[in-house]
Amino acid sequence: MPLSVRPPVHTLPSYSLTSDLLGFLRCGLQYRYSRIGNLPPSHPVQLWFGQFIHAVLDESYRQVKEGQMALPPWSEDDLRKIMDRISARLSARNIRCWDDDSKVLGERRATAAVNELGPLLFPLINQSEVRVRGARKLPDDVKGIRDIERYEMLGVIDVVTQVELFNPKFRGNTLLELMVEELPETPPQEFEIIVDYKGMKRPDLAEKGTSHADIYEWQVHTYAHLRQSLSTKKVIAGVLIYLNELVPTKTDFRRLQQALKLREKKVILPEPGSDDERVLRDWKSKDKDDEPPLLSLDFRIKRAVRVIPISDISIAKSLREFDKTVGRIEKCIVEEAKTGCVISSWEKNTDHEPTCEACDSRTYCPDFKGMNAPRLPGYKI
Repeated sequence: MPLSVRPPVHTLPSYSLTSDLLGFLRCGLQYRYSRIGNLPPSHPVQLWFGQFIHAVLDESYRQVKEGQMALPPWSEDDLRKIMDRISARLSARNIRCWDDDSKVLGERRATAAVNELGPLLFPLINQSEVRVRGARKLPDDVKGIRDIERYEMLGVIDVVTQVELFNPKFRGNTLLELMVEELPETPPQEFEIIVDYKGMKRPDLAEKGTSHADIYEWQVHTYAHLRQSLSTKKVIAGVLIYLNELVPTKTDFRRLQQALKLREKKVILPEPGSDDERVLRDWKSKDKDDEPPLLSLDFRIKRAVRVIPISDISIAKSLREFDKTVGRIEKCIVEEAKTGCVISSWEKNTDHEPTCEACDSRTYCPDFKGMNAPRLPGYKI
C-alpha cells in the first residue's frame, strides 16, 4: 500500500530586533561570525556592560515590586548583594568583565541607574522584560529565494509603563514630565510608553548617513507595533535611556566641553549661565587619574533620555526599514550558499570605527583599512 510522504517542515526565519537588526547594520560580516556562526568575542567587555546594568535594573525593580525593598536610593551593601548576584549569573554563562577599571565603571553606572533613575522610573513601570513577536512578509525582491514568504520578528521590551495622568501618584515625577513635554501633542489620559535601556552614550544626531540614533528609532517603533497588538492602550512614545550618560567617562566629558566651546546645536548642553555650564567649562584634569565631576541629575537625565513620538505613519516607515534589512540579510545568506565564500558574500562596515576596533575578524577583513595586518594563508575571498 503506498504511503503518503510527510511534507517538509518549513520554519520561519526569526530575526531579533537587537541581535539581528542592529548587529547586521553595524557590520554584516561581524554579524555572520558572531550571531550566525556563534563565535564568541575574545574581549566581551561591551556585552558584559550592557547585560550587567540591564540585569541589575531589572532585579532591583523586582525587589520593589515584590515588596522586599522600598524605593531606592539604597545603601552600598544592599546594592552590592544584587550586583554580586548578577555577576554570578553572568559568569555562569561565561560573560565576564576581565578589565578591573571597566568593572568599576560598570558598577558605578549600575549604582547611579538604580539610586538616581530608579526612584523616578520604577513607579511608572507596569511590566518589565516583555517578550513580543510577530510575522511579516518578506520583501518582494527576496521572497521565495529560500522557499519562504514570511519571517518572524522577535524582541524583548525592557520596560512598559502604563500612565494615568489623573493619578496623583505620578504628580511631580520629573522623568514623566520630561517624557510628556517632548511629545508633539497632548497625550490621552491613559497611555503606554515603552522604555529601552542602552548601555552606551547618547549618539550625536549630526552623524552622516544612517546613524545609530536612526537605527534605535526604528527598533522602538517596531516594539510599539508589536506591543499594540497585545494591549488595549495606545503606545504614544518610545523612550531610549542611554545609561552611560548617568556617569560619563573623561572622554565623554571632554566631548561635551568641546561641544560647549563650539556651541553645537545638535548636542544637548547645559543652560547658559547655569552651574552645570560653569562646571563643564572650567573643569580641567590635573592628572590622568582625575575623574570628571558629575553634573546635576536633572541635566544628566536630560542627556540620558530620548523621547521618540509614535504614530501610525512612523511605525509604517520603520517597519519598511526593518523589512529592507531582513532582505539584505537573506540575500547574503543565499549568496554564501551559492558561492561557499563567507567574506565576499557579506556586507561590511568600515564607517563606524568602534565596531571595527572591537571586531576579532578585522585582521583578515579586506575592507578594514585601520592597519596593515597579515591575512590568513590560503583563505578564499
